[in-house]
Amino acid sequence: MKTVVRIALLLVIAGLGAAGVMLWRDRQATAVSAQVAPPPVRPLELSSAEIAVVEPRMLRDMIRFSGSLVPHDQVTVKSRVAGQLAEVAVREGEPVTAGQIVARLDLTELNARLAERQSMLRAAEADADLALKTRANKAQLYERGIAPKTQIDQAEADFAYKRSVVAANAAQVDVARKALSDATIKAPMAGIVSERIANPGESIAVDGKVLTLVDTSRMEVEALVPSVDVARLRLGQAARVGIEGFEDRAFSGTIVRISPMTVSGARSVPVYVAIAEAEPALRGGMFATGEVMVAEKAGAFALPPSALRKDAEGDFVLVLREDLLHRRPVRVIQAWARGDLIEVEGVTAGERVVVAPLPGLRPGLAARAAAGS
Repeated sequence: MKTVVRIALLLVIAGLGAAGVMLWRDRQATAVSAQVAPPPVRPLELSSAEIAVVEPRMLRDMIRFSGSLVPHDQVTVKSRVAGQLAEVAVREGEPVTAGQIVARLDLTELNARLAERQSMLRAAEADADLALKTRANKAQLYERGIAPKTQIDQAEADFAYKRSVVAANAAQVDVARKALSDATIKAPMAGIVSERIANPGESIAVDGKVLTLVDTSRMEVEALVPSVDVARLRLGQAARVGIEGFEDRAFSGTIVRISPMTVSGARSVPVYVAIAEAEPALRGGMFATGEVMVAEKAGAFALPPSALRKDAEGDFVLVLREDLLHRRPVRVIQAWARGDLIEVEGVTAGERVVVAPLPGLRPGLAARAAAGS
């Protein structure tokens, strides 16, 4: 009986030992697994500059230009005759009206020339009168049979010659009279004197420059536009123009001319934009900038080029939803604003798209918007 009790006691002790060993092994395994298991993944935080909320928007494509103001009408007033300037009646900045006398030449020589031509005309007329009487006398003698036919013919030819001399001298008188009239120089148009080239006392030749007139009531912007953009411009297109000195005001403009040639040595084409408003304070040479809208589209979705990604399946964007990045296939429509925006299809309003060019991002990556984004 004692032997049975002893054996039972030994079995109990052995069972307790085995249970203790198993418990120790479980605790060791739990400790080891706790040391080997990776820590939980922390989502990548994206700032407000790295994500954008997609919303439909109005897209506009603008062509920008810059240039200088030039008057629509400007003319260099020249002298039509040679002579000495006796008077220049206007100076720079003074307004003039059409037909106003702006300068005069000394008339002494011109008056003498006219008198000379008139005297020569009177002498030629006297010779013609004498030739006419001679022809009449010869005709009477021929009718009486006294003079031969050759004398009649000679008298007729002499009269015709003297008559042509009268006509030539009369034309010279007209030329001298016109030169005398042209000695008084008048403004061909209304405007403002921009430059006084000659001064009293100076001798000028035919077509000598006296002054320059500009009409500032109609101004244009002479701009150089890259040849790659000119193909999208058309006559009559509206433009918005800003002019230095008028920072708080924008002027309306219209494209009125486009040069058929590029500027020598540059791949740019002169384009002329007329300013619609009349502004007395505008001056030629002022620097101007402007823009012309060549296309627009409402309700479109557009993203910066950095938001677009490409893989073997095609173009896509990364959409942030439920703290994960999802691949969203998109179709590229066209570029706007000189490539600053790309119109796409495949996204919906309100979605948050990654726009930063972060190379490590991929679909399925845990991410979230930073606080305040």
